Amino acid sequence: MRKIKVNIIVLNYNGRQLLEKYIPSILAAAKRSRHYCTVSVVDNKSTDDSVDFLGKTYKDVIIYEAKENRVLCSLNGYLNMIDDEVVILLNNDIEADQYFVDPLIEPFANKDLLFVAPKELDSKGKYHGNLNRLSFKFGLISTTPEEKGRDVRQYNSSIGGGAFDRKKLIYLGCFDDLYLPGIFEDLDVCYRGWKHGWEGIYEPASFYYHEGGTSFKAKYGNRGKAILAHRNTFLFFWKNVTSPRMFFIHIVFIPVLLIGNLLKGRWLFIEGFFQALGMLKTAMRKRAVVKNQFSITDEEVLRRPRMPYQIITDPPQTSI
Repeated sequence: MRKIKVNIIVLNYNGRQLLEKYIPSILAAAKRSRHYCTVSVVDNKSTDDSVDFLGKTYKDVIIYEAKENRVLCSLNGYLNMIDDEVVILLNNDIEADQYFVDPLIEPFANKDLLFVAPKELDSKGKYHGNLNRLSFKFGLISTTPEEKGRDVRQYNSSIGGGAFDRKKLIYLGCFDDLYLPGIFEDLDVCYRGWKHGWEGIYEPASFYYHEGGTSFKAKYGNRGKAILAHRNTFLFFWKNVTSPRMFFIHIVFIPVLLIGNLLKGRWLFIEGFFQALGMLKTAMRKRAVVKNQFSITDEEVLRRPRMPYQIITDPPQTSI
């Protein structure tokens, strides 16, 4: 594969100590790569001294200051400004292995590839995820971590942190603010990519250590996070699922799910659903836009990532 331009982009909010701890590993990984690597930090209106610290300590790191904190969506503006072919999107609490970059980049020789997910380890080196599978149960789509084959390159349904073909990501509209303040934006863009006819894979030869998403939990708490997850599960379905069969099953199961959770006293699910219902018009408006990007069925999107990985060359490549 020829050498290409790669931008490793770290999303930061009030993470001065995390940047001090982990940016050196990312710079080292960029230096080890045979590709043309840039390291950038997108800062989400931090109120600590993150920006000053970076500016004084790491002259080679590009700093993009978002106008407002839109969580993952703050990446959208910067992604449209740069010209790198591949972007690697990371949280600020990630320590990169020194050989992290190149195994993520080489698979992009497959022109139908949208994203490549590295193996995620916890701070003790134990497998922590990034190999995901989708399922359709009780009228909803959910994603679950997969451990089987975690040391084998294979198709992947979605990605937390990892590499994207930048032009394809921009074509898809990047991350959708429908899900703010968070949860499901990454799955949303991956799912839409699969429905467009592109692919995503898991590449265990690349790995990083993830300290864990403490900032989101600290801000919203377990209760707030659970409500957001339930809300966005419904919004995701209403926006993206176009299968008549799956949508019919979804409608049938809504009263069943509501009554079942009500009887069990699971009020967070109920609250999440009604929050989503209040955003139904917005979700359907976005659905009308994105459905024109789709070329394969929801059933195929659920089935395809479970197949053995191979580079398909017979079908025509989908356009951007």
